Amino acid sequence: MFRLLFSALLPAILSVLLYLLLKKTAFGKAPHAVQQAVIGVCFGGLAIFFTEYGIHMGDAILDIRSAAPLTAGLLFGWPSGMIAGVIGGVERWFASLWGGGEFARLAGALSSVVAGIVGAGMRKFMLDNKRASWFYGLAAGITTDVLQMLLVFLTNLTELQRAFVIVQKCAVPTIVTTGASVMLAIISLTVLVTRNQPRRKETQKIAQTFQRWLLVCVLLAFLFTCVFTQFLQTRLAHATADYTLELNLNDVRNDIRDASNENLLKLARQTALTVTPQADEAALNGLAQRYDLTEINLVNGAGVITASTNPDFVGYDMASGEQSAAFLCLLEGEAEYVQDYQPTTYDDSISRKYAGVALASGGFLQVGYDAEHFQSEIRDQVESAAKNRHIGQDGFVLICDAQGEIVSDRNGHEGEHIDLVRYAAEMDVQENTRFTTELYGISAFCMYTTTEGYYIIATLPTSEAMFSRDLAVYILAFMETIVFAVLFTDICFLIKKLMVENIQKVNDSLAQITGGNLDVTVDVRTNEEFASLSDDINSTVDTLKHYIDEAAARIDKELEFAKSIQHYALPSVFPPYPNRKDFDIFASMDTAKEVGGDFYDFFFTDRDHLAILIADVSGKGIPAAMFMMRSRTLLKSMAETGMSVEQVFADANDKLCENNDADMFVTAWMGVVDLKTGLVEFVNAGHNPPLVYQNGAFTYLKSKACLVLACVDGVDYEKHQLQLHPGDALYLYTDGVTEATDAEKQLYGEDRLEKAVNTAGNGDMQSLCRQVKQDVDAFVGDAPQFDDMTMLALRWDGPAAQ
Repeated sequence: MFRLLFSALLPAILSVLLYLLLKKTAFGKAPHAVQQAVIGVCFGGLAIFFTEYGIHMGDAILDIRSAAPLTAGLLFGWPSGMIAGVIGGVERWFASLWGGGEFARLAGALSSVVAGIVGAGMRKFMLDNKRASWFYGLAAGITTDVLQMLLVFLTNLTELQRAFVIVQKCAVPTIVTTGASVMLAIISLTVLVTRNQPRRKETQKIAQTFQRWLLVCVLLAFLFTCVFTQFLQTRLAHATADYTLELNLNDVRNDIRDASNENLLKLARQTALTVTPQADEAALNGLAQRYDLTEINLVNGAGVITASTNPDFVGYDMASGEQSAAFLCLLEGEAEYVQDYQPTTYDDSISRKYAGVALASGGFLQVGYDAEHFQSEIRDQVESAAKNRHIGQDGFVLICDAQGEIVSDRNGHEGEHIDLVRYAAEMDVQENTRFTTELYGISAFCMYTTTEGYYIIATLPTSEAMFSRDLAVYILAFMETIVFAVLFTDICFLIKKLMVENIQKVNDSLAQITGGNLDVTVDVRTNEEFASLSDDINSTVDTLKHYIDEAAARIDKELEFAKSIQHYALPSVFPPYPNRKDFDIFASMDTAKEVGGDFYDFFFTDRDHLAILIADVSGKGIPAAMFMMRSRTLLKSMAETGMSVEQVFADANDKLCENNDADMFVTAWMGVVDLKTGLVEFVNAGHNPPLVYQNGAFTYLKSKACLVLACVDGVDYEKHQLQLHPGDALYLYTDGVTEATDAEKQLYGEDRLEKAVNTAGNGDMQSLCRQVKQDVDAFVGDAPQFDDMTMLALRWDGPAAQ
């Protein structure tokens, strides 16, 4: 037992060592094929060790060789399992040459190879090349060794009893230890792998739930069939034993009775030849002494005793007693009649055997003798009746007298006393009824009967009597284990392939659909149910796409209308002031969506002061457009009152901070140009710095930017000044220009913008903005526009003539 327990730990130890070797050393970087070969050889060596270290039991070896290839396949990969199985099987085949069990040689070799195939197959096809759970390891270990026990029977059909003895000794410890060993290896490696990983509570998967309930059903079916078979085979074995014992009892009893009958008839015939019808008591006593008879009766034709060795019987009418009346058949034509040994009618405490012979002169002669008389006469026949009889292989018949002394026994116990008769009497066991007791140190089925004063006892060892039952139960249990394992694996595999994987395919398609890709088609058609589900989902998506298209068309129309309103709200007619010759101004806005968050504006605060404004609201779409309209309205209405530009930003900031639940903000640049002097007073609220054309070139205006609008209330904004000279220009823009991105995710950038405006020059402001837009478009190419793109350009040409 210690050897088995020690062997059970070795797969776990080897698994941990190989795992650490893979993770901690350069071996983990070796090619996969090399890793599998090395691991397979290691576990193959372990299988060899199990064979050589196993417990030798005559023609068999008690070991857990199958645990090695199973562990290799389930934990490390199907190639290593196959390699280990072949190595272990080949070595087991040749192990008989140096002392290994010869009887189970083929079964052991085949089971090792099959263990490698089972481990490899489960890893590759059931587990998708993932490590097995402890349950699969336990089940695989049990099933594989059950198959080995079954192979012992199948490869030794001509010696089933010998095979059964080996299986009976090896089955339970081998099967249990192999399953536990593989399970322990899996648990050890699982603990090692997951010890530093957080434990996640996962919901039960459908395959796991199905497997659990299928296993429960399989186990219940297995237990029921085994119990039922055990019960049925026990009844059959008992019935067979009863029939066999009773048949042998009847045969021996008939042999003894025939010998006794023939012996008494022989004496009766001899007496009849010498007796005369006038014989008296003295003559009959002489004949009785001569032939060793206990009793002689001379009966006339009327059935009345006329002479007897017992004078009390003279005058007795034979018809008056049941036992004696049976002899009247001799007056009806029968020549001879023998009666069984039984109590006499006149005294039931005396048992006697009688025979009768019809006399030529009429009437008949009846003779009788006691057991001690005839038993000595037929002793040779009695002894041969028992000694020459076998019941099954090891069963036998023994004969004893009324005192329990053995008269005949195949095992040579004549003269000894036996307690079976007393035991049967105490247990109130009737004749021809089976009972169980221990005989000569062996448990046996017994049955007895009596004849001619003898007790005939038939015995059959219980192990032999129940052999057919035990063999049937073992084979059934082994076959059901294999069949249920195959069915369980097959059903789980089919459920996985036909149900779980198809559900995963449907879920993957639904994930893409819920992610927004409505062009995905669910196409799972392995059976009618999934085909119907696929059609229903596709139909639902088509209907959804129809409604979305309708809603999108409606929204597009509404957004187009909103875009028109937004554009109409901004100055869009150029030149806006045809009669003014002291400046040139142009602005444009290209939204990334139908509506945007950028805006520009310009307006007079009085005849000689022109306010210019450009801003960018955070976000895109309708929310940004709505916040943009509010911001533009506040800034314009406050600026038109004539307040300073820094005060306009301060008051507008406080207003925009109110009810700003969406946390939106605005970057803005606003300047007021004195058209008489060219002086520009401006405030920058976190906006991009403008480009100023002075001294023949555009350069970025260096000024400190203040905090964006609508972020924090109570902010003081700093005003700056810029002096323009006739011909100088300002170019304002939003970050949609400098952050325009091409297909390679490169930004347009400030340097390209500076180069573009200098290329365009300070001529016509509309041409300036359009050339910049064209340059940006050429840079972006086919890449989509992600942000609003807004520009405003102003050139001051000097004070207007009065």
